[in-house]
Amino acid sequence: MVAYSLRLLALLLLLGAGEGRIRRIRFKGNHHFSNSRLSNILYTSRNELYSPPMVAADSSELVRFYRNQGFPWAEIKPEYNKSKNKLIYYVKEGGRLKIKSIRIIGASASDENAILAKIPLKKKSPFTLFGQQETERIIKRYYKDRSYPYVVVNMDTTTQGTEIELTLSVVPGKRAWISSISFSGVAPSAVNPDFLLRTTRLKAGERYSAARLDRASRLLYSTSLFSRVRMNLLTVSSGREDSLDVVFQLTPTKTHAVLVGGGVQTAENEFIPDRLLLSLGWEHLNIFHRGVTLSSEVTLSPTFRGDYETGFEIRNRYPNILPWGLALALSPYWKHRLNRDTINIFTHILGGEAGIEKDFSDKLRVGLSAQAKQVWQIPKNLPFDETGSTNFLRFSLIYDSRDDFFNPNSGVFFSPYADWAGRPFGGDNDFVRFNAEFRNYLALPFDAVLAWRLRGGLIAPHSGMRYEDISLFEKFTLGGSGTVRALSDRALGPDSILVNFRPNPPDPVTGEVDTTWFFDHYGTLLLLYSFELRTPYMFNNLIGFAFFMDVGMCARDGDNIRDEDRAWGPGAGIRINTPIGPVRIDYAKNALTPYSWEPREIGRIELGFLQAF
Repeated sequence: MVAYSLRLLALLLLLGAGEGRIRRIRFKGNHHFSNSRLSNILYTSRNELYSPPMVAADSSELVRFYRNQGFPWAEIKPEYNKSKNKLIYYVKEGGRLKIKSIRIIGASASDENAILAKIPLKKKSPFTLFGQQETERIIKRYYKDRSYPYVVVNMDTTTQGTEIELTLSVVPGKRAWISSISFSGVAPSAVNPDFLLRTTRLKAGERYSAARLDRASRLLYSTSLFSRVRMNLLTVSSGREDSLDVVFQLTPTKTHAVLVGGGVQTAENEFIPDRLLLSLGWEHLNIFHRGVTLSSEVTLSPTFRGDYETGFEIRNRYPNILPWGLALALSPYWKHRLNRDTINIFTHILGGEAGIEKDFSDKLRVGLSAQAKQVWQIPKNLPFDETGSTNFLRFSLIYDSRDDFFNPNSGVFFSPYADWAGRPFGGDNDFVRFNAEFRNYLALPFDAVLAWRLRGGLIAPHSGMRYEDISLFEKFTLGGSGTVRALSDRALGPDSILVNFRPNPPDPVTGEVDTTWFFDHYGTLLLLYSFELRTPYMFNNLIGFAFFMDVGMCARDGDNIRDEDRAWGPGAGIRINTPIGPVRIDYAKNALTPYSWEPREIGRIELGFLQAF
């Protein structure tokens, strides 16, 4: 015991911590920065043993921080009060350097005005280290985007008291052109070099531009063929400074995969899951070695009572096959549904899409497509017959800046589209349709994420068609499948179609048999808002949790909104992290219905793959 105490005492003396623990840390004399801001700079924290070397290091860090913020005469004096276990840093900030004037040498008048508008250093602004570094970076970038790769920027200052006269000297150097463009790390037999060159949108002989080269790197990465893209600039073998060889170093990734998905969900007013959600897909990202993508997916959604929905879809995209960097996209599909009622009702949907797309950046894609759809039922001429055809033209846009597809922590997703159906394209439906969805992801403290989305849609008939004449399969619907999770699929909307009914057990007293009727609901006005608070994955990065709220409305129009066209419900869920994306188990309760322990009033459970949005 004595030997242990001596060793502990020796360790404390070695660390300089013999005076006790630090219970409080205070700052005095700081005016420009808060206590919490200065505390974040310290290595020392509360409840640690007092260590003079550590405190001295913290004092040096505080002085360095102040000088980087434009306080060259700042002084820090620490003092430790042993009786109160309190550490105080006395701050003497001194005067702060501010810019009196800025002069640029070596730039034209137009360049000087453009540079002064971009740089963070302005007249009367503090002369900070960050401002100096950003100013130099912005000026260099300005000239590199204008074909000057060897630009040199020097910064000279004249100090008068607390005022700085700043002189920026710019030597642009020689203008440069791109002599050649090549690719390394991938064999020509694996990815055609002509496809890669067309993807970059660069040409040999054009002027050097850092912005165009950065965009070329992003476009190569957006093909999903490479896990890493690096760019190197080399002086040509002749040694001419006005010519550069551009070499893209590419790290290939897997180009084909099998995708498997599954889940369960509950019907309307039911707690126990009664429907399976199954999918099997295959994709290839580099057919013909030219980045042509082909993917197919088969879906099957059976219920335990024998109903089912199934579908098959093919998506095919040919990038850069048309002039101006346009891509050709083809997507045929087929869907089939069986509803077991008094008779078996088979519904078939056959459709396809052909369009052109253009990527304006790695985040922005614009498309124009023609689509056709045919629906028929067996047997024919049912009272609720929804057969017919629709031909329409669609303009769409997708902007996606999410940092991760499976588990985004930041960024936005925006996807609006507009359809014109019917005349002059033919078909049985004449309408115009607008739909837009916006999602936003915000990183919160403790690695939590706040995700929210807003979606709105409107369908209006034209050429004499009435709202009620538009086929139901063209209208909006809400419920389940990551929309309003407190409701089953297609549970909201003023227009309905009977899809099934189920006799309930006889009443034990009267013997009467009540029947539950199941309808699909549709509408022409849609609003949906959801927010979700997601925790980080815990327990070895395996399990996460989510708390959410869904609010939805599906109605005829703004003048005809019924109470039953609206629903909202809170819920909570579990997220299981897997290599192919998160598996989610969500529970939600419709807040517009009373809570009870009856199976039909408890709420809904939905199990699915990937985040709800």
